[in-house]
Amino acid sequence: MKQAQGRRRLSRTTENNGRGNISADLYRQTQIKRDRHNRDKRQGGKIPLLILVAVLLFFAAALINQLYQIQIVEYEVNAQKAARQHFTKVTQQPERGRIYDANGVELAGTTYVYRIGITPGDVRSITKNIKKEEIGEAIALALHLETDAVMAELAKTDASYIQLKKDVPKQEADTLKQYLSDNTIGGVRIDSEPRRYYTNGSLASQVLGLASFNNGNLTGQLGVELQYNNLLTGQPGYTYVETDNYSGRGELPFSVPTSLGAKNGNNLHLNLDINIQKIVQEELERAIRTYDITSGGSVVVIDPYTGAVKGMASYPYFDSSKPTEIPDNTRLDAIAEAAIDPAGGTSEEVIEFLSAQIWRNRAISDTYEPGSTMKAVTAAISFEENQTREDELFDDSPMQVLDWTISCSTRVGHGIETLEQGFWRSCNPVFAQLAQRAGVSSYYNYMKAFGFMNTTGIDLPAEGIGILHESPSELDMVTLSYGESSTLTPIQMASAFSTFANGGNLIQPAVLKSVTDSDGAVIREIKPETIRKVISDQTSVRIRDLLKGVVLYGTGSKAYIEGYSVAGKTSTSTDDFGDHTISFAALAPADNPEIVVLVVMQKPRDKTLSSGGAAKTCGVIIERTLEYLGVARVYSELDISRLSETKEVPDMTGLTYAEAIKELGNSGLRAEAGERSMSDQTIIRSQWPAAGTAVHHRSLIYLYPSDQIKEDLVVVPDLTGKTVHESLLSANEAGLNILIEADCLGTVVSQTPGATHSASTDPQDEEVDQQAGEIDNENTINQTENEGQEQDEDTEIDPETGNPVKTTKNRLQRGSQIKIVFQPVVEHIDGVADSTDPEDEHGGDQPTAETTAQVDTEETTASEPVETSALPVE
Repeated sequence: MKQAQGRRRLSRTTENNGRGNISADLYRQTQIKRDRHNRDKRQGGKIPLLILVAVLLFFAAALINQLYQIQIVEYEVNAQKAARQHFTKVTQQPERGRIYDANGVELAGTTYVYRIGITPGDVRSITKNIKKEEIGEAIALALHLETDAVMAELAKTDASYIQLKKDVPKQEADTLKQYLSDNTIGGVRIDSEPRRYYTNGSLASQVLGLASFNNGNLTGQLGVELQYNNLLTGQPGYTYVETDNYSGRGELPFSVPTSLGAKNGNNLHLNLDINIQKIVQEELERAIRTYDITSGGSVVVIDPYTGAVKGMASYPYFDSSKPTEIPDNTRLDAIAEAAIDPAGGTSEEVIEFLSAQIWRNRAISDTYEPGSTMKAVTAAISFEENQTREDELFDDSPMQVLDWTISCSTRVGHGIETLEQGFWRSCNPVFAQLAQRAGVSSYYNYMKAFGFMNTTGIDLPAEGIGILHESPSELDMVTLSYGESSTLTPIQMASAFSTFANGGNLIQPAVLKSVTDSDGAVIREIKPETIRKVISDQTSVRIRDLLKGVVLYGTGSKAYIEGYSVAGKTSTSTDDFGDHTISFAALAPADNPEIVVLVVMQKPRDKTLSSGGAAKTCGVIIERTLEYLGVARVYSELDISRLSETKEVPDMTGLTYAEAIKELGNSGLRAEAGERSMSDQTIIRSQWPAAGTAVHHRSLIYLYPSDQIKEDLVVVPDLTGKTVHESLLSANEAGLNILIEADCLGTVVSQTPGATHSASTDPQDEEVDQQAGEIDNENTINQTENEGQEQDEDTEIDPETGNPVKTTKNRLQRGSQIKIVFQPVVEHIDGVADSTDPEDEHGGDQPTAETTAQVDTEETTASEPVETSALPVE
């Protein structure tokens, strides 16, 4: 068609121009040019289309690839992202396991506190028309906050989260939860936070340690909490829920959550007995104050057969529930020296002070020169190697080893004496000679066998290790033979002394007894672990006999306990600055040991103080512990004689209370403050019983800051039917003393004054009753005739006669005496040893007054005179 049109236009043009003779060649050329132009034009239109198609195909391929990546390759990742937009993972933290003592008494557990926060723009009810002001008032009321303060925070609608209050107790949080739930109010977040509690304050604080909240969970930081953190922690669980910002967790109604429950932590049952722990801490603190110890102390009580740690104390104590508070018992000079806030805190300086002075478990981390307690180890080596015997004679004169002079604490020595006497007197040259017999190699092999070159393996963190010479010389050995120039930890020495009690076995100390799951099922029991056999049974018995002699006839007389035979060794070591460490290691009862006890106290302010204070403290701990364990007393003739002895009360007026405590303690008496307001520096103006009064050992002496003694009457207990020791305890608990008439065997048959006085109101009996009352008053033992005695009267009906009967409770001034009479016996009473038995409880021949006249203490002071009597009277 187009060609036809072209021909017509050409014809018209030819006609118009008058030229009709155009050649066929020209026409063809023109036509060819037009065809080429049209073809090029058509081809030029296809290129953009192809490009467009290519681009579309590229994007389609990219889209398909992306969809493949999203839906196939990255399905898991994107599914999780999608889930996070619709679901919230709520972590369920496990409850940390509890800690119990040996008797099942809870020592540590977990409670919860709460943190309350809001998203101000979302705080509203989704079902009720409640004004924001009303919601603010309700929140303030539940949390005990100011309403204006809460409303001010609610007004910050641009904030995504604002914390209103932390450490909210459960009761407040529950009240708020209930209000929010009842009114379907959202925008309020309640987060729980676990908090560890400790049921007994400062008891066993260094052993238990502490746990703090870190990274959403409780984590052990010290002690058992740190040692067994993995067992206590448990495994967290979770819940996935569809959420919005309302209704508590934000869980949507009718949604079905997916959950994996948390597995609570396991419970720990310790060998520690909280009753023994209380005894240990009370007596250690009393000793620290009495003897003015400036650098703390420690006590270890263990079962020698199993290694079970029954008690472990490190002074000063702290409350594990309030670990950053500096305890009241911390010395002010130590706080001043550290230049810290006495109230405590979380500053770097305070934490450093607490770590070094308060939190550290001195019983396992501190090292000290063991002093004369090491003589028991040296003697055991000699016995085991058959290099000496108890009656062998030694020269106690000063001796020279290289350039070092070794002498007895008396400096001049005792001359010729038996090994037994040298042990009782704690004479250094005797044990230096024994070490020389053993030789350096053999002696240090025994040091390794006794566990002194390694940690004990006790299951507590931060156990230290003593320092012994790696390449020892003869001088190193001989000074170590009496406990100098090398160091040990208290737990190492306690473990070594256990070998003397259990027949020679070194047992690994253990704090943990068993592990139970959250349902109470036992999943692990800790078995006693014997590390090695160190000495023979025979050697351990021989050492126990030597240790008994120390308490009966030597330097350890202050650890003597009537009815309980104690075997122990005193020790005083001195550092380069002249400061002392005093200690006493003991086992009891001596012939069948139940416990091993070690007391260590560092740096008494009085540098002349001997180890008698440590011995006395150890003795009291042993006595109270054995009583608690129900170990029967076995009284010897010596015990009976000692119980019946009396002494005169010294005059304490003019002394400070602290000085009087020490003076009475050295006399075997017990000082008590007559008024609560008294301090260590209070001057004593009067006392009861009065100076010069005859009293028994361990009687209570009440001291007063004024010349006039304040009336303080206490009820007289009924002592009839009780043994001498039971009578002593009952009287002391009432604040009174006893005065024994004649023998103290058997049980009490009468006392004056009696606990009560009953009188019939029948007129015929009034005269008889009046006479009986006069007799009671006449026989009242109260320092002065009838002074300080009062009576409480009550009336009851006699069920037999129907007559009214007056029941009168007698009262005495605190510190007064009750006179008691015992029923004589022929048979053994209360386990008294038969005096005719040639092998009584102390075993073997008893030393005579002549053989004990030279026995003295390691460090004799004016306040603690040398005992020269055959009877170990304090």
